[in-house]
This record gives sequence, structure tokens and C-alpha cells, in this order.
Amino acid sequence: MSLEQLAQVVGISVPQLSKIENGKTTASIPSLVKLGRELKRPVAYFLQTDSEVPRCLGTLVPRWDTEGAAIQRFADLVKEGSNGELSIAVFSGSQLGTATGQVDGLINGLIDVFVENLGFFSRHADVARIISLPFCFLDEDHYLRFKSSALFERELRQVLRDKSVELLGENWNWRRGPQLVIVAKQPIWSPADLKGIRIRSPENVIFSKYLAMLGADPVVVPWSDVSDAFAAGTFDALITNLSHVVSMRFTRIARHVTLLKYRPLDLSFAMNVQRYQMLVPSFQNALEDAAFKAGKYCSELLDATSQQLNQQVEEDEAVVSRVSIRPWQTESRNTIAKLEQQGYWRLGLFDAISAL
Repeated sequence: MSLEQLAQVVGISVPQLSKIENGKTTASIPSLVKLGRELKRPVAYFLQTDSEVPRCLGTLVPRWDTEGAAIQRFADLVKEGSNGELSIAVFSGSQLGTATGQVDGLINGLIDVFVENLGFFSRHADVARIISLPFCFLDEDHYLRFKSSALFERELRQVLRDKSVELLGENWNWRRGPQLVIVAKQPIWSPADLKGIRIRSPENVIFSKYLAMLGADPVVVPWSDVSDAFAAGTFDALITNLSHVVSMRFTRIARHVTLLKYRPLDLSFAMNVQRYQMLVPSFQNALEDAAFKAGKYCSELLDATSQQLNQQVEEDEAVVSRVSIRPWQTESRNTIAKLEQQGYWRLGLFDAISAL
């Protein structure tokens, strides 16, 4: 924008605006409010020093996990790309607490960035409740169409933006994978085999209800406690990403791995709106560039887990089952439809996703 354009929309004279821009005079708070409204920045943006930039990133994965290593790479690249002026400190679930607490902290500005799948926003957006459930999407193309749809913008991005959460751009979505699996202490080949099984559920009421409707006995365990709880016999099975089976060596606890041929939701970056707006453009660019590079690094690490699984299975004398996916898809989608009929989200929303 030219000085003339900006001066006109905020109601400041061109000479006065020029003096403000060049540091020859101090703007009044009302003037800063007007400038901030037009430039999409909070008033505090104009008053900050270099030491007052966002730096707290929350995630559920531990640093030594495959995804945790990629997130740490992101933090290192941010510091490098900003010439050391912007520092990101990464805190795991064991340090910051549960997913629910971290999302609340993000909304309240206590956490600057939260990195996880969008299902953890289920308390704040109806559509997040549906997409957190396995086989909500028929295939990869269906999921990608949803991510680029007006439905996504209206029902998720804008809903969260109204709660002070900004979902960052496409470069910030890291492909997870390579697929969902069930790790269990006994063979599980079809949905019928889940009946009566104690299965771990994340801190997500909808997911627990979904598991119960499949006949399982859901046990809510925070991700930071999963490994110890599994080993202690708190539950007998869990649905997770194949990469976690490798990095957390679950095959030492449970011998049976069922491949579900369904890709997990992306790792997405969500940032407190005002914290993001406080960043000067060069820092925003450094963040985006770091996310793109670290995302590629994450994909390379995750793609390698399929080969690593074979060796791990052999060493731990585990069994991998490749099952027909149709019964899982049918039973899961029928259960999602029943949840909608019971009022767990707005009627018609699952049909709208399916229509994509």
C-alpha cells in the first residue's frame, strides 16, 4: 500500500503517517488501533521489542519420536532462518500436559503453536469430531478434496479463527503415515474382534464413544503415558500410526500388528492468531520456509518406517496381519452415521463430507 492509500483508510494525514513510519513522531494509541485494524496486527505489534516474539510450541509427541525429531528440526531451521532472532522452544505432552490443556492454552495465548492432527479441536468444531474417526474419508483423494473445500474453510478454519486459532498454510501440513495400525496382545482381523477388548482411547469423548459402539471397552490414556500403561496392562490394544509402532517399539509389548490401510490425518500447525500477527513478515517467512523443509524431512523419516518395521517384527517375533479393509470401512462409516443421528454433531455434516 502507498502512504496515501493507508493514510486515507485510517484517517491520518500523509505527512503525519510518514513521520510515524520514519520514527520522527510517536503515534497515538487510537492511531495504532486504526493502523492495526487495517494491517491485521494487534496494537502490541507496534510496541514490541525483538525479545517479545512467540516461542512456545506444544506437541504430544516426545522429542525422540520420529515426528518429534522433525519438529525439533523445524525449531532449528526457524532459528537459522531468522538469524537467531526468533527462537522456538519445543515442549512435549509430558511437559505441557494433555491435548485438551494444550488446545486451551493455544486459544488463551499461553502456547504460541500447537502441532498435532486437527481431531484434537473436536471440542471447538463439529467437523473436527468427524474427521478424527477412522475411515471418515474413503481414500487419499477424498481427504485432499476435503482439505481444499469450502466446507473445510467454513466449518473448520473460520470456526477456529473465531476462537483465536489460525490454521497455517499448506506448507504447514505434514503428511503422516504411512498408515494406521492396531497393535494388540491378541489377533484382531475384523471389527468383530474388537468386542470386549480394552483399547486405548485419546482424550476425545467422540473417539471413546466410537470405540464403544464398535463393541470395544475404551480406556482413556494420554499419549505421554501410553507406553507405560500398555506395558502395565492398563489396556490390551491401541490404534496408532505405523511410525509410532517403530519409534516406540510397541511390538515388545504386543505381538500382533494389524495394518488398516488408512492414512492418519496430517500433522497440522495451529497458532494463536494474535501471536502470529505479532510476527514481522520476515519472521513469518522464516517460519513458513522452516515448516516446508522440516515437513519434507518428516516425510522421509516416516516413509522409512515400513522397512524398519520388517526388521523389528522379526527381532520381536511379532506378527503382521494384512486384512481386508472393506469390513473396517463399512462398519466404521456406519458407526459415524449413528453418532450423527445421536446428536454428537450437526445433522447432515457427515453427508456433506461424504459428498466431496
